[in-house]
Amino acid sequence: MPDEAYNLRRIFKSSSTGSAVIKELLQLMFLSELLAPSEQIWIVSPWISDVPILDNRSGSFDVMNPEWHRREIRLSDLALQVLTGGSRLTLVTRPDEHNLTFLDQLSERTEEASLQKQLTLVKREHLHTKGILTNAGLLLGSMNLTFHGFELNDEVIEYDTSSQRIAEARQSFHSYLEGTGND
Repeated sequence: MPDEAYNLRRIFKSSSTGSAVIKELLQLMFLSELLAPSEQIWIVSPWISDVPILDNRSGSFDVMNPEWHRREIRLSDLALQVLTGGSRLTLVTRPDEHNLTFLDQLSERTEEASLQKQLTLVKREHLHTKGILTNAGLLLGSMNLTFHGFELNDEVIEYDTSSQRIAEARQSFHSYLEGTGND
């Protein structure tokens, strides 16, 4: 059981403590996906926006994709990049007006890149679960992938690398596909 402590990291964030640690964790999760892509990535968030994930204004991440140029790299940019790398992405969210801008933009960009078969969008009316699941880790907690989730709200998240909990989450997340024709 002592090894369990090394598999789990819990982060508490409030509006006064800032979001740097959570942003760094998300950066590392997405960068690891660009280097060693998962076959399947899950993003589950009742509310979602095209939030900035990587700050490339100094060119620090140019090596990952020179076409990004010097700017903030947003969730849609990273989603497109992991799809380009061969991963399948399932995004589960609510059918809420707030989410439509991001979903429409992501759908349009994947179509332009002929990657639409690798993207599955699932809308669930009563969704409250929040998480990101890759082969390497599971991020769960109270935070939506929105500006308020990153910057304003008090949040708690857990990052877990236990292979057992990753497998359990994969099985649970797969249930979101039931009845969509994508299972």
